[in-house]
Amino acid sequence: MLRFLRSLLILCAAVLMPAAAASAQSPEADVSVPYRDYALGAEDAPIELIEYASFSCPHCGHFHEQVWPVIQTEFVETGQLRFIFRPIVTQPVQIAAASAILATCAGEERYFDAVDLLFFEQDNVFSTIREQGDVLAIYNRIAGAVGLTPEDFETCLQTPEYTDRVTQTIEMANADGISGTPNFLIQGRLLKVEMVDGTLTPTLDGMPVIINGERLSGDLDADNFRRIVLHFLNESDSDN
Repeated sequence: MLRFLRSLLILCAAVLMPAAAASAQSPEADVSVPYRDYALGAEDAPIELIEYASFSCPHCGHFHEQVWPVIQTEFVETGQLRFIFRPIVTQPVQIAAASAILATCAGEERYFDAVDLLFFEQDNVFSTIREQGDVLAIYNRIAGAVGLTPEDFETCLQTPEYTDRVTQTIEMANADGISGTPNFLIQGRLLKVEMVDGTLTPTLDGMPVIINGERLSGDLDADNFRRIVLHFLNESDSDN
């Protein structure tokens, strides 16, 4: 367990220091190393949705529990939407970074299995931390479920290729104007929830989302997200 904690401390330094330096130097993402996205859905789908999320973000956990299954069933599996997931880090950074690395370490075929399990276990991870329990045991169980040994996971935590990917994703988020999690890019437009006139409001590029003359309000729940995706699909159809 102590070795795991030391690995996480080293991991934080490896992830955050390069990202902070890059952010200070330039708002543009570093594209010197090719970045490969992990995606679900048809490559020729009319709508592309990119999620920037953190495995230590409770709102992200809620999205993946309550909203993502609807998006996956109604739009991804029907070939209408391509979904890309980009994990960034929020506090506690050690947990967010370790989770992102575990998912990448699982490989392309098991990546989204790992994503689902990491969000499913999020509450368990937090409660175990509060109780000063064995967090490593949870990670090793998730790793085992996606075909990794505890030794595989520990090696990945110490592999520059994986820490560099986390840093690169942070740089991409900065370049895309991501200010919190979860934030989304739908057809290249920034979708998130903001306070507008004292009311939680979904916004696109900083402006309230208006569909058929109605301004959406509240969180990005399944109903609001469905309406937004359908709106973009209708726009795509009218352009063709």
